[in-house]
Amino acid sequence: MIVAKLAIITGSSGGIGKALVDSYCTDGYQVIGLDREISANSSPAYIAVDLDLLRFCKDLDYQVMKTHEIVSHLPSVICEFVLINNAAQQTVKSVQDISWIDWEASLAINSVAPFLLAQIFTEQLSSTQGHIINISSIHAHQTKPGFTCYAASKAALESITRSLALELSPLGVSVNAVAPAAVATAMLQAGFVNSPEKLQQLKSYHPSKSIGTPEQLATFVKSISDQRGGFLTGSVLEFNGGISGRLHDPI
Repeated sequence: MIVAKLAIITGSSGGIGKALVDSYCTDGYQVIGLDREISANSSPAYIAVDLDLLRFCKDLDYQVMKTHEIVSHLPSVICEFVLINNAAQQTVKSVQDISWIDWEASLAINSVAPFLLAQIFTEQLSSTQGHIINISSIHAHQTKPGFTCYAASKAALESITRSLALELSPLGVSVNAVAPAAVATAMLQAGFVNSPEKLQQLKSYHPSKSIGTPEQLATFVKSISDQRGGFLTGSVLEFNGGISGRLHDPI
């Protein structure tokens, strides 16, 4: 009989996802990573499952097939269970250029998929007094031109977090969200390759005089799932270097 701590992490191949995978594997968790693109990981505790979250939301047959595949990797006995909804679709377009396809992808991946996964694994989460941690964004509350789809979908995710907490916390499941500001992923840094001075400006604009790293965010998320007793639930926790206290962010 295998007794294991288990973490299911979506968006596991991105910069933040990889840091989350490493953090939980290091702490003795079996980690099932879900992503459209499979990335290698040296830990024997890591299992990668290719999963298209947009299709997962739209195609019931695909959803059933992939749910069976994920369940086939679950340990026979789970003592701790964490579901981290980290995958995200970030559409950056003007209001005039946003299409229904953009809305569908943003809402499905950022809002609907986290709900479906919480619904699917409610039994396992309840039996282990587990945690759901949704990775939101500062854009849910403070945003910029071009981020309408992303901001709306992350605001929806925070509302879903509160609603899930109301229904699942009595079952022993803690449900929280983390709202990061800028995090130094490879994707973010690539956007400043031709203007490194703007990256420095972004760092200096935070009261912390820095932007977060994927490893710092992963450590913060891990500290939430280390909480016991269930009182921390229904919360949106900021991870933003103090920038939410500013009136504006340089564009």
